[in-house]
Amino acid sequence: MAEKTYEPQQQRSREKVARILAAAARLLDTTPYAALGTKQIAAEAGVSVGVLYRYFADTEAIVASLVRGWLRLDVESIERITAAPLPEHSRELFERLITAYADGFRREPGRRNVWYHAPSIPSLKADNQEADRIITDAVYNALVRGYSMPDSAESRRRVELAVEVVSHLLDLAFRDDPQGDPQILADAALIADRYLFVP
Repeated sequence: MAEKTYEPQQQRSREKVARILAAAARLLDTTPYAALGTKQIAAEAGVSVGVLYRYFADTEAIVASLVRGWLRLDVESIERITAAPLPEHSRELFERLITAYADGFRREPGRRNVWYHAPSIPSLKADNQEADRIITDAVYNALVRGYSMPDSAESRRRVELAVEVVSHLLDLAFRDDPQGDPQILADAALIADRYLFVP
């Protein structure tokens, strides 16, 4: 599938793109991914199909742009929390990070539907990897700075693994519960903290 065909420079064009993306997200809250088409999205956004195609090649390109936006929000949230004054205990930090991710997942229209029901989009692989790298770096630096974690390659490897495990637990938490299973979310923070800090 083709990707986005045009990057808007003017304010009016950016506003149209934002409307198209917001419309697609709203529709994805109630419409199966496979049933969603560009005509529906254009109508919901209040633009012509021709205008939509000026910015996006197809539905997959629109969804890819949505996912990139969600990844940016995740990264910004994690960086904001880890740059702020840290809580006394490392487990509290993990709880804050997981809560921030969960809040984004609950708040963003269409996100859960895409995460669990849309096919994999190959062009997003690099974006996902880069987001994971930035998040791992932010968490690692916070743990070294605030909780006496040794600054070493082995410590970073363990943080990278913890981030991966927590990511899978978060997926599990939201798979059957749109609000996120509270026990799994709590356990995710506990598991990460004990893996990294309990001998």
